[in-house]
Amino acid sequence: MKNRQKLSFAEFLPKWAILPLLSIFLLNCLIYWGSGVLTAGSYHYDFTMEIDRAVPLIPEFVWIYVLAFPFWAVNYILSAQKGKDAFYRFVATDLTVHVTCFVLFLLLPTTNVRPEIPGNSLSEELLKLIYLLDGGNSPSNLFPSIHCYVSWLCWRGLKDSDKIPKWYRNFSLAFAILIILSTQVLKQHYLVDAAAGVVLVEAAWHFFQKGNRHSRIRDFFEAMNRKVWNR
Repeated sequence: MKNRQKLSFAEFLPKWAILPLLSIFLLNCLIYWGSGVLTAGSYHYDFTMEIDRAVPLIPEFVWIYVLAFPFWAVNYILSAQKGKDAFYRFVATDLTVHVTCFVLFLLLPTTNVRPEIPGNSLSEELLKLIYLLDGGNSPSNLFPSIHCYVSWLCWRGLKDSDKIPKWYRNFSLAFAILIILSTQVLKQHYLVDAAAGVVLVEAAWHFFQKGNRHSRIRDFFEAMNRKVWNR
């Protein structure tokens, strides 16, 4: 019986990937919370359409919505398995979409009307908590949906990687779609929010796959890595 080759922690999360991933996390926090503060007194648009009103509320999808967070963490780390060049293209895509979201959050603040949740099942109670932590009766930062764009990028980043098992790549696509669906049936986002998130990822992804357009991002983080890890 052949011994399976185990992946060491250093191979799973290379040193050179740590600073870019931390930067993405910190930028996400600054953009999400910061834009909410900056637009607190602004008029917020509601892009709800008839098709959105026709979608039923399904509280059980809250578990998919919450499981998105560990899914993101794992897939962002796995994106480094394709090597530095592909990883920095991934990072450039993420940072570009994040900054675009920030600009849109400021220029076009959005909100929606959340439904009443009369029940007290475990799923319904968790959804109430999600609502409370995410703006209460005045949600914001809906267009584009960060939840949808990050989930789609999680699949995009692994789609063509022969170092990731095909079953997991297929799972990532299926789970990303489920997460996007969860934002709709939980009334966290509406169709235009999800579509905008996916379109932004696709546009930025294809842009950075050509030539050396990610070079500034790569050079910046490589310089930072030398300062931090080569002391």
